[in-house]
Amino acid sequence: MERTAGPRAFHFCNDFHSSNPSDGPSSSAVVHLVLVRPLKMTLFASRAVGVLILLIVFAQLVAYCGTPPSIDGTYELTERVMANGTVLRPPSIAALYTLAGGRFSLNLFVKNADGTIASESSVGRYTLSANKYCEWIEYTTRKDLDKPGVTNEAPMVTDHCAPVTMKDGRYNFSPPGEGVEVSFGVEGFTARIGGEFVDHWKKIR
Repeated sequence: MERTAGPRAFHFCNDFHSSNPSDGPSSSAVVHLVLVRPLKMTLFASRAVGVLILLIVFAQLVAYCGTPPSIDGTYELTERVMANGTVLRPPSIAALYTLAGGRFSLNLFVKNADGTIASESSVGRYTLSANKYCEWIEYTTRKDLDKPGVTNEAPMVTDHCAPVTMKDGRYNFSPPGEGVEVSFGVEGFTARIGGEFVDHWKKIR
């Protein structure tokens, strides 16, 4: 059975027979035979690598853009800077704040000038998106903090959510009902209460 030559073989045979038989295959045929496959393989490999790089970049962009913002971690209050410039540090003030998987807990102790201790212990739930922070305090005990005495009542709120803005890589918002402005970054966060003081919290894990 006669085997039919493929297009590549046919093209080479034409080049071969167009030369002088006594001279052997023409130089153009030899060059074509030697270069056509490596050239096409190189172009194919280059295109394949280019496509692979684009797919990797696209996957990373999708993963990054699809990852919700997070403030999860444990934070320690390192200092409170009063409006008059006074700085309170442990043991005059001490607090830990943990946020993880939509749950939070806060324990805060402040030694007053008269030696009494103001404190808060709260647990609750929260959600955070690129443009909204929501918070629900489930249990709280506050002593001489917002007002004299002990209370288990959380601040009254009409809306459990607050807008979030992002600037210089930091999330800024005001938790509902607390009268505080917070700004979260990779190193921790600050909490400002009006013109009274600014708390500085360090992320410890």
